[in-house]
Amino acid sequence: MSKAFLVLAACLLPFAAFSAAEDSLEALDDAEVARALELLKARHIRGGALDEPALSRATLRGLLAAWKTGAEVVDAAPTAPADSPFRSETFEGGVGYVRLGSIKSEHIAQLDAALRGFAAAKVEGVVLDLRATPESQDFKLAAQAASRFVPAGTKLWSLVPAGGGAAEEFTSAGELLFDGTVVVVSDSQTSGAAEAVAAALRHHARALLVGSTTAGRAAEFAVVPLGEPEQLRLAVAEVKVPGLPPLYPDGLAPDIEVQQDGDERDNILAASLEKGAAPFVFERERARLNEAALVARTNPEIAAAGEPTVTESFDRPLQRAVDLVTAISLFQAQGADESSAPE
Repeated sequence: MSKAFLVLAACLLPFAAFSAAEDSLEALDDAEVARALELLKARHIRGGALDEPALSRATLRGLLAAWKTGAEVVDAAPTAPADSPFRSETFEGGVGYVRLGSIKSEHIAQLDAALRGFAAAKVEGVVLDLRATPESQDFKLAAQAASRFVPAGTKLWSLVPAGGGAAEEFTSAGELLFDGTVVVVSDSQTSGAAEAVAAALRHHARALLVGSTTAGRAAEFAVVPLGEPEQLRLAVAEVKVPGLPPLYPDGLAPDIEVQQDGDERDNILAASLEKGAAPFVFERERARLNEAALVARTNPEIAAAGEPTVTESFDRPLQRAVDLVTAISLFQAQGADESSAPE
């Protein structure tokens, strides 16, 4: 089968099958691409419509499909995402939990307060949840969030513009508020500046990532008018973290993959704002009739029947993250005991 035939077939495939032919297309040299186009013009049943405007439109369509995380034509400028609240709590076993929410100054202040509270409580491990953090391009504020876990003066990431221009450098500054075990929970909705935070903590704070691969949109975007109302939104600079592969366009893969249904995830994240995250992490033991209850002439099984139904949904990525923090803390405590034991 000739390369020219492969590219011709790829052009005739429906969009869903386009990616299957990408490798074949990439293998073509310039002459073979030109030959395939000539075949389309001369022999395809719609070849007569392949004038320059049609070819230009097809080129744009192909680029938008190939660069799906970095370019799109929109009818209007994207609206700002809804605000996502900050939340923190301490789980049983001394595990600190922080849900950053939107990247904004108020939440950085709340993060500071939460981490100081964890330090006072001698919390040894923290789970940082970035799944409810809307996409943001505020890399300066994101660097402030990362700085709470990374020593001052550390180069966090660079924002490298298209065309090889001078990169904007982001460096950790301010007080290091937590230097213990960190586990980051992220998924395909973790995007933009939140991806930069996750990558920086993995590299500089030795954080483990749990969940699924991030969105691959760790980039700065520009919106350029094309007409009325069409606009082109395109990535003009990408985040690069020293020592890690590019985040754009493939995203940041987790150290431990834990998948969760999207609707279930959204329901849990919404419910945990009211109930806290703990009910979706720890299973509550069912009340049982025992000797003490008999003496007190009570029946906890009957009493429990009138209580609200225990949730049947569990936040599996968060469960795994908490298990990791607990296991690492126990391992470190055991190592400390052994090193201090007399010979």
